[in-house]
Amino acid sequence: RNNMNIKITYDWLLEFLDTDADPYELQKYLSLCGPGVERIEKIGDDYTLDIEVTTNRVDMASVFGIAQEAQAILPRFGKKAKLKQNPLTDLGFSRVNPNAETTLPLEVSISEPTLASRITMIVLSDIHLGASPEKIKRRLELCDIRSINNAVDVTNYVMLAVGQPAHVYDYDRIGGHKMIFRESQKGEVLKTLDGKEIKLPGGDIVVEDGDGNLIDLCGIMGGEGSAVNDNTKSVVLFMQTYDKKRIRKTSMLTGQRSMAATYFEKGLDEERVEPAIAFGVQLMQELTKAKVSSTIIDLFPKPNKTHSISVDHAYIVTRIGVDIPPGEMKAILDNLGFTVELSGSILKINVPFWRTHDIEIPEDIIEEIARIYGYHNLPNNLPPAVFIRQPKDIEHLFLYQSKIKYFLKHLGLHESMNYSMISDEMIASMDINPSHHLRLANTISEELQSMRISLLPSIVKNIKDNTGKRDELKFFEVSKVYYPHIKNQADDSCPPGPATDL
Repeated sequence: RNNMNIKITYDWLLEFLDTDADPYELQKYLSLCGPGVERIEKIGDDYTLDIEVTTNRVDMASVFGIAQEAQAILPRFGKKAKLKQNPLTDLGFSRVNPNAETTLPLEVSISEPTLASRITMIVLSDIHLGASPEKIKRRLELCDIRSINNAVDVTNYVMLAVGQPAHVYDYDRIGGHKMIFRESQKGEVLKTLDGKEIKLPGGDIVVEDGDGNLIDLCGIMGGEGSAVNDNTKSVVLFMQTYDKKRIRKTSMLTGQRSMAATYFEKGLDEERVEPAIAFGVQLMQELTKAKVSSTIIDLFPKPNKTHSISVDHAYIVTRIGVDIPPGEMKAILDNLGFTVELSGSILKINVPFWRTHDIEIPEDIIEEIARIYGYHNLPNNLPPAVFIRQPKDIEHLFLYQSKIKYFLKHLGLHESMNYSMISDEMIASMDINPSHHLRLANTISEELQSMRISLLPSIVKNIKDNTGKRDELKFFEVSKVYYPHIKNQADDSCPPGPATDL
């Protein structure tokens, strides 16, 4: 499902959440009803929590996002949990005051509106670069993000704190102080912050400056030509939301993975940009003594409309299987950030902006109520069994496969289950003709390049990987192999291989 993992610290969480739950209680209760806390590590006087976030819930992929979940979940287990602050509603453009004495020009345009649903920027001057305060550095490093300097650290801190990726450009290195967001052409080359030269596949989102230079591979990694360095005096603080499909495609085709790309490819809500940039400006002023030297540039052509969902209490009860009182349902949803009006048996639920892309139909609301109430508290009645008659040949296939597997198991062999895709290295090691294989056009790994025509390469790799763990290794696999269809071609020398290899 392409889930993502984030790390946060317990001390950082307590900045947003008033709770009496210790880290291990958080792990236990959150994992039952929300994000899975996979491991906890005590480091000094703090704890790091490694948390898995499901792919449709990128809104919880931040310290504040976990605090929001904890506020709804922990009281169900008798623990105190209340938000101390809500940056998503407390912060906004009105908190950003431009410096009237210094106005620096910046021209921003988008060649194709579908590239980015929102682009927001502000120019900050009189930057004093240096090391970040120890608290900022420590929190970032405990979360596996290297501290660079106080300006760059602000962008990573905002991303982890409120779940909105950010970027800073050196203002004076942007040609003509002009930024054009456009599609890349196939074969264009951009040098990224980490010094790599990336040959672009085309159709990627890039930024071109007024001198025609590419300065950003958007949503993935900034360009070296506009990077902050020791001489930087002014910066552009930049936050945005992109077409998630383009970000995913570019990241996969170029092999460039970054934390920012992981966020963008899951579809961030556009409204989060406003409080996030206000928070970023606040931090830049505190950490770098920056002055706000422009108005806020905010390209947001199609603001989202808030929506509501009405659902009958009885409808929810019949689908959950438990008669939860309407007042309890309202309390669950209120703690998750929804606003609920009760009118008789009807719940009218206003969906908060950070759940706009996730909550669309009554069943989405039912899922929220059920998980916070606790799936472990629901009756475990199995539905009545339904027998579906399979075609005779399918029944025979399953029967024979089952007999083969049990026979081999009783001979002392272990069953292997491998990917249907194999690497070029595995093909070469078995002296099989690579041209007989169907190759994947958009592979995510060098290990998964071609559809296998034999199970032997995978079995051999299983044996190599397990060498030394047993005196004798015996594996078998029963699975499919894949052959290309060859039409009007004399070479059909790709003989059928066995479906079972020992």
